[in-house]
Amino acid sequence: MTYTMSRYNLLILLSAFVFLSCHSSNDQKDQSRSPEVIPTKVDSVPTGPFRVSLTQAQYEVAAIQLGQPTLRTLNQTLKANGTIDVPASNLVSVAVPFGGYIRTIDLEPGMKIRKGQPLAQLENPEFIQLQQDYLDTKAKLEFADLEYNRQQELSRDNVNALKLFQQVRSTRQSLQAQLAGLAQRLAIIHIDPEKLSPNQLTRLVTVPSPVSGFVTSVPINKGRFLNPSDILVEITNVDHLHVRLSIFEKDISRVHTGQVVHFGLGDEASLVHQGKIFLIGKSIAADRTLAVLAHPDGYSADLIPGGYVSALVDVKTQPLPTLPETAVVSYKGKSLVFVLEKKQGHPAAYQFRQVEIKTGIQENGYVAVSIPPNVNPAVTPIVRKGAYSLLAKLNNNEEE
Repeated sequence: MTYTMSRYNLLILLSAFVFLSCHSSNDQKDQSRSPEVIPTKVDSVPTGPFRVSLTQAQYEVAAIQLGQPTLRTLNQTLKANGTIDVPASNLVSVAVPFGGYIRTIDLEPGMKIRKGQPLAQLENPEFIQLQQDYLDTKAKLEFADLEYNRQQELSRDNVNALKLFQQVRSTRQSLQAQLAGLAQRLAIIHIDPEKLSPNQLTRLVTVPSPVSGFVTSVPINKGRFLNPSDILVEITNVDHLHVRLSIFEKDISRVHTGQVVHFGLGDEASLVHQGKIFLIGKSIAADRTLAVLAHPDGYSADLIPGGYVSALVDVKTQPLPTLPETAVVSYKGKSLVFVLEKKQGHPAAYQFRQVEIKTGIQENGYVAVSIPPNVNPAVTPIVRKGAYSLLAKLNNNEEE
């Protein structure tokens, strides 16, 4: 009986041990699976500024250069519209004061004309009368000169009265004035009075071009009578073309003579021409703009007076803090720089911190920057060269 009870108690103890062992094994399995069911890796989410560390060897390979922002004067651009224009002195309307019938003319708008080139031939009987009057007056003056000399000699010998000598002198002076006036009238119609003789009278006169340029308008035709008030032809001298820009009143304080203008004809994207501002208007138009004139750098065949112009004016800014473009990196839509936080040990170990900044104008490899007020470049120097190497190292660290 005693033996039977002992065996019974032993069986109960063994069963309890097996039960506890199984329960303990199940608890361990549940604990090993718990991280998969409820993630607890809060530390994997980055908080605060990004930092990257380099060894001395990595620092030298990346060719890091440290420094501070420097003040530089950069160029902004001011957009403007305008036209190609010429000064009034270069717009020539050719007319003939005495008029006449047009006998020959061979002009078309756009033709290139050189100074002195014949434009047209005019015929008018008044031309003959004018030449005749000149020769007649010239003959009378020659006689008056002889009479003047003769009366001068007689007056010296007191043979003739002084009054007669004065009359001859007065007549001679009047003829001299008439001849000079007729000579000027002949010069207007381009007849040389010095070469005029009775057997060289002409009813035709040739009208030469007073300037070199391009024909812009021919409002007459062959056979028509040209009145003295009529225009024979209009010529534009393109030697002094300029660009007339319209600058809004609010922007005029930024514009000065000598500034460079890049412009193109029409709405072309490439502003292939260049010039410099030489004159700023002093009158405000109804649309609150002022006229600003710029001389192109050289003549081009596509610069046509009256043509529409789109332009950019280079406007210099006040000195701004700038960094080399190699110091600024763009990442995820942000402009970033790196500053040196720590340098310790031997060989040295470097720790850099990423800082978001605002950028402005870019020119000649430099960019205007606005550094946050909590960053003092004198204490934490900025990486001026090698920022992309630091960004690559930071990205590699994040992937790992």
